[in-house]
Amino acid sequence: MLRPFLMIGVGGSGGKTLRVVRDELLRRMEQLGWEGDLPAAWQLLHLDVPTQADGNDPDLPAQLPPGGYRGLVKAGLTYRHIDAALAGTGRTPAGDAMGTWRPDPDKVNIPASKGAGQYRALGRVITLASLQDLREAVGAARRALTGAEVAGELQRATRLLGGAPAAAAPDPVVLVICSVAGGTGAGAVIDVCDAVRALGEPWASESIGLLYAPDVFDYLPEEHRRGVRPNSLATLGELLGGYWNTEGPGEETSALLAAHGIQLGAVNRLGPRYPFLVGNRNEQVSYGTQNAVYRAIGRSVASWVTSATLQERLTATVQGNWSATAQAVTDHLPIHAAGTETPFTALGSARVGLGRDRFRDYAAEHLARAAVERVLRRHEELRLPNDERIPRRLVADVAQDVFGAFLAASGLDERGDGAHDILDGLRPENQAGLARALADTLHRRVAEGVGERGLSAVEVRHRILTETAAREPAFRDELRLARHARGRDWVGGMQRRLTDHTARFLAVHGGPVTAAVLGMLATELGRVREELREAAARHQRWALGREQAVAQEVDRGGATLTGASPAILAGVRRAVDVLISQDEAELREMAAALLPDLVDNLLEPLHAAVERGTAALAQEEVAPVDGRPSPIALWPVGDAVPERLRPAPNEFLLEPTTAYPRILADLVTRTVEAAGPGDARRTAVTQVVLDADDVTAGAQHLLHQRTGWVPREDALRTGVLTPPSRAAFDLDVSGAALLGRARRWLRREGTAVGRYLGEGLRDHLDPDRAEPADHARRLAAFEGALISALDASAPLVKINPGVLVQVHDVHSASHVLSFSEIPLPERSPGREIVRRVLQSRGQWSADVAAALGEGTEAAIDVFSVLATPYEPVAFDSLMKPIASEWGARSTTPDTRAEFWRWRRARSLTEALPISPAIRRAMVRGWFTARILDQIRLAPLTAQIWVPDQVGGGGSFRGFPDPLLTTDVVHSREMLPVVLQSILLALVEVNTRASREPLAPYLRLRELGRSGLGGGYEAYENPATELRDWIVGGPGAAYDGVRGTRARAGALTGGAPEAGVPTPGPEPSASAGAAATSPAEAPADAGPTGMESRQGQVEAQLDRLHANYARHFAAVEARTDPFDVPLSYDLRLDILAALTDLRRAVGHIEDDTEDRW
Repeated sequence: MLRPFLMIGVGGSGGKTLRVVRDELLRRMEQLGWEGDLPAAWQLLHLDVPTQADGNDPDLPAQLPPGGYRGLVKAGLTYRHIDAALAGTGRTPAGDAMGTWRPDPDKVNIPASKGAGQYRALGRVITLASLQDLREAVGAARRALTGAEVAGELQRATRLLGGAPAAAAPDPVVLVICSVAGGTGAGAVIDVCDAVRALGEPWASESIGLLYAPDVFDYLPEEHRRGVRPNSLATLGELLGGYWNTEGPGEETSALLAAHGIQLGAVNRLGPRYPFLVGNRNEQVSYGTQNAVYRAIGRSVASWVTSATLQERLTATVQGNWSATAQAVTDHLPIHAAGTETPFTALGSARVGLGRDRFRDYAAEHLARAAVERVLRRHEELRLPNDERIPRRLVADVAQDVFGAFLAASGLDERGDGAHDILDGLRPENQAGLARALADTLHRRVAEGVGERGLSAVEVRHRILTETAAREPAFRDELRLARHARGRDWVGGMQRRLTDHTARFLAVHGGPVTAAVLGMLATELGRVREELREAAARHQRWALGREQAVAQEVDRGGATLTGASPAILAGVRRAVDVLISQDEAELREMAAALLPDLVDNLLEPLHAAVERGTAALAQEEVAPVDGRPSPIALWPVGDAVPERLRPAPNEFLLEPTTAYPRILADLVTRTVEAAGPGDARRTAVTQVVLDADDVTAGAQHLLHQRTGWVPREDALRTGVLTPPSRAAFDLDVSGAALLGRARRWLRREGTAVGRYLGEGLRDHLDPDRAEPADHARRLAAFEGALISALDASAPLVKINPGVLVQVHDVHSASHVLSFSEIPLPERSPGREIVRRVLQSRGQWSADVAAALGEGTEAAIDVFSVLATPYEPVAFDSLMKPIASEWGARSTTPDTRAEFWRWRRARSLTEALPISPAIRRAMVRGWFTARILDQIRLAPLTAQIWVPDQVGGGGSFRGFPDPLLTTDVVHSREMLPVVLQSILLALVEVNTRASREPLAPYLRLRELGRSGLGGGYEAYENPATELRDWIVGGPGAAYDGVRGTRARAGALTGGAPEAGVPTPGPEPSASAGAAATSPAEAPADAGPTGMESRQGQVEAQLDRLHANYARHFAAVEARTDPFDVPLSYDLRLDILAALTDLRRAVGHIEDDTEDRW
């Protein structure tokens, strides 16, 4: 079953990647028929400094939906506000916790609401000030991941994606995505991982960091990446310091986190559990821009999220094997303790597939774009060459041409003698029947009273008029009631007819012409009203001559009429005709009275809705959204396929995207029944606009009547309590609506285009589904794409083979492949290609065989992970850009100051790329080397004596020159500056492919190691060289293995070897206080020479401890919150080192006489 994912993008890089992930997930799920938003089990959270998400690049998908972005700076806040909210003013505990790295807000001129300005320290201050928001966002995502509906929703998604559902959801995967080179992401990534870790769940401590290396930004102009490489150096130190920090956060970090409700408890690291570096290239693939990298990684993450097979294999590769391989790899760097892991790995991926999801997006956007053109500019398609009419005139002329057709089908045509849509619609259907029935009754009554002898014509006329008058009220009432009932039905039916007719007309002729035609209809109905009133008057005048009309018919039968006389029937009929004429007059009066109401409250709202919807679409087409171009503006124009729909360099399609226009045209022709290709396309666009298969009848979803028109006339309302109301319409022609209809059009079952989109690799490579020549072409394309994908899937990072040999004794970096489901059945020619290609490359395995199946997937994803994590120095993607930048900016104090300003964002103890035990050993080694006079100091440089590995000689080796500082360093501050500069030594290891730059630090480590074979954690005995000097004096060395004493460098006797330092006259002057060296004391000072040296070293260590204690006390008593020396971060290490040395030196005894 698929696993839930918590994906957190930190900073701009992380957010852009998440946008690609979401877009890819939506595309893949919609392709499979998933409706609505993504499953709640896939949580995407973007954290960044700006109040509103930025980075609206046109070649990237839209921003995450509301709720997916958390801006850490509220509108209107400045950096000064943020700093004050976090640290207060003056000296405060929170301010002291950031003492050596906190930027002075008076010197920060960067608008916080726009970002951290590529300064990591600013990004972390803002993050710390927003930890409450961060904690709440992470907590909300956690609740969504573990909600009651997650398991069921994930089961449905798993089935849809071809996996096997389980009863309960597995543990989530946490991905934290950011750049090591930015301001916000690089400054906040460790805190974000720790906020997730503080959730307390086991899975929350297993976060995977996808970390973009600085080479991703190499293509940018220098002025746009000035902070990228220095930030990367500082981030490297803090990531390593956190990764190897088995002791948990320091007091400062714990206090800052706890103040916002984040309690880490006992943890064995800070930051991501599994750091993955992502560069801009491997040996086969190179990405030109950062957005190209984001698209590739976003696509890869989407594959990871949607493939249960990939999840199973990657979990086994990463979480299952990491610890064993990371601890087993040979590591010659002296910066972390035994038992801790090498820190960095890398991943790569590639995909080979049909690209049906991309084609679906292209086809949907292409058809939606055509729909937009139809709605907005159909009239322009009718413009002839050299036609210079302004658009409004052209619309009016086209409307004039098509108005007759619109009117004839509208149900409101009263033009001329032959069109009576309104009257026929209002006239009672039984009018003629009622008239015949009345005539029959009247004729019978009159004829019965005449008798055989007959009556005079005058008496017959009188009888007809009398009988008619007696029945007239009831007859007219019955007609009136029938007319009102008929009118109520007509009002409802006419609205539906007019709405559907307008929608279909608009789908063919466009919005501007339709709006113009509706305006013409309103004018037309005004004329019709006048005609109806005139016609009503004529009918009324004719009805006034009832007696004459009846007399005229009766008199034609003679002076005397019998009951059988035809003249009686003719007179009766003429009397009824007069009644009908009266009813026709009332009918026309009713229609004439109704038309203004219809125009005002039905036609005008309809006209306004068409105009409003058309104008809204026109505005949407050009208006930016959140700072990026309108989505409509990004849709394909003509046959061009947008760059964003083209595959990433690590995606290989069997059908090129350049063929999409041709394929779509062919599919439209095969899908729509039409006379020719042009007709098919026009019909398809009409179907899309209407969201209907039948463009002439049936339901449409373009124009929706939200509120019905209820006439003012009481008799025409459906209920006595129903008040009059004005109609309201919605013309649904937004870009999103048209795009959705285009997608539904493409998904229709049983159509050529629907079958094409549903085709998977299994069917595509099936020999029974293609002609032999076409099938052979498909197989060749698949094999070529598979080979390219395998080549491109190598981890996306540049590795330095020379450094690998120096540091790890490895000549090349191998990687492990993992495949998603390979949907090729047993007898498929495609399966044989997969087996043959992988076997030829030595990459066929049982795991690959297990991934083979008979699914319906349209793509195969291949992931690769380095077989072993390595030290950062092995990665050129990380180190080369930093080296280049430092080389250019290390030449002057000002450029060095700019390089390092506001980069470090943690206390030095958490910012050094050294495990705690090794750091403390190096501090002890520093003071040991000072006692032995093995360190030489200058204002900006330092050197230490480093023995040769063979031959007994040695030389002074320099720490990085210049050091990672800007000013002349006071001797007391040289130790922290030297330790901080180990970052530069790591860079130099990479550039020189040699471990030599770290030799001085290795020397510090070894001088701080406990003697007599001890380790680095506990300091029980003084370092061997220190013990030898105290016991044997200048030039002496102690061989603890053979138990002999000899001159330094010459265990067999003789003078000290040339060049080997001995304690000088002032070994500790620059270590904190001036003092007399033990070597200055006469050999006979005290009871013995050893006791004299021992005593003087003890005294000097006591004085150093006291001096440092006073120094740190003075720092704690300061009033300036920003006047904090770097050494203050090492105060506990320094005082502990001096204490350890003092105790160990005091325990030295001369045991020479006790040896055998």
